[in-house]
Amino acid sequence: MAMQHSYDRITFSLPHSMNETLDALKKELKSSKSDIIKQAIESFVQKQKEKKLARAVNLMANEYEHNSELTSLTDLDGEDFQ
Repeated sequence: MAMQHSYDRITFSLPHSMNETLDALKKELKSSKSDIIKQAIESFVQKQKEKKLARAVNLMANEYEHNSELTSLTDLDGEDFQ
């Protein structure tokens, strides 16, 4: 059985020039404005997730570099335990 998606209808305003650009894209891509806007929002959301992840990585890297408790055993990394 195919999965059905539920949709919410929203209304928002665009500058006239942006709407004209959207109309041109609609014709060029042979797509609906709704689909183009959904793709744009999906792309924006993905970029925001990537930025959030990058900030978390940077915070963790900074913590690792400056917290001696996290790096106290790294001196043993080069030792042979045989």
